[in-house]
Amino acid sequence: MKHIFLYPTLILLLFSCSKYEDPQPPTRTVIAYLAADNDLWADALRSIEEMKSGFREGGARLVVFADIAGDVPYIIEIGVNTAKTVKVYPELNSANASTMRRVLEDIIKMYPSESYGLILWSHGSSWLPGDVRLRSFGYDSGVQMNIPELAAALPVRFDYILFDACLMASVEVAYELRHKTNFIVASSAPTIYTGFPYEDVLPELLSLRPNLRRVAEGYFDYYQNIMTGIFQSATISVVDAREMENLATATRRIMESGSFDITAFDRTSVQRLDTYEEQYLFDFLDFINKSFPQADKNELLAQLNKTVLYKAHTATFMNQFSIETFCGLSCYIPLDSRSDLNAYYQQLEWSKASGLYSY
Repeated sequence: MKHIFLYPTLILLLFSCSKYEDPQPPTRTVIAYLAADNDLWADALRSIEEMKSGFREGGARLVVFADIAGDVPYIIEIGVNTAKTVKVYPELNSANASTMRRVLEDIIKMYPSESYGLILWSHGSSWLPGDVRLRSFGYDSGVQMNIPELAAALPVRFDYILFDACLMASVEVAYELRHKTNFIVASSAPTIYTGFPYEDVLPELLSLRPNLRRVAEGYFDYYQNIMTGIFQSATISVVDAREMENLATATRRIMESGSFDITAFDRTSVQRLDTYEEQYLFDFLDFINKSFPQADKNELLAQLNKTVLYKAHTATFMNQFSIETFCGLSCYIPLDSRSDLNAYYQQLEWSKASGLYSY
């Protein structure tokens, strides 16, 4: 396993310069958005308890929006082993993009800060659209949020977005969010129901100078060294979203360097990263290497090292597949039988910018 080290810019330097009346306003607020009006409700409650246990004074504020099955949606401010309710909503759909934007704007208005971090907690299935019985982000009463809708719902640019959700470390997701965050912490593979170990990683997330590599290392260590059996399964990446346009440019040059016949390509030869029967998500670099074996990839490799700042993976995932190669980002490989997905994919910004599958 190779680890790509973080560049100094990943240590976020944040300074207080508030115009508000609060005499000692925080320099930063971290928002956790828990869309759990679904089968994950018990896991969401456990995550909130872990956040309370992991909270430390002296860093950023932590404000949690929780839509839990069987309860009214609410906003709480987390303290050391405490949670203060600051707002209660009538029933709403937390997987709706306009709802997300409204909630985030409410929190930002209540907790004005120079900068913000964001934890997105729910179901996830990368870029895949919500109207094909797959989830992109969130799930509430049959509604799912597509990634372009998610990007449009984010009212500010966040220091980082941490996805506590399956499959969100993909080139497609990172590119859609490049204008809404500096860094993304996410898994290319599914995530186990336990999610992030907040007791361990939250102090770093709330630091005024967060080191996201340490957050990712804490996640990986939990699954590699603490979990056992089939639950010893994880991938994790730290992605510099500001480098995604350069990665798209380098990818386009590969695409234009030779011919590629998708109908003759063996998708099963590429490292898989999902557990779907049809298989939708594959290791990005393994796909490039196997689809363009003769192309000069020096530029792409150099740019990938600037984009993926940290990556780690276990040897297998849930005993369903081995992980033999992992670049830190997944991508889609078209299926002849899924013209609906292929047509939708060509509308994504990554597909247009990278030239991937613009056939």
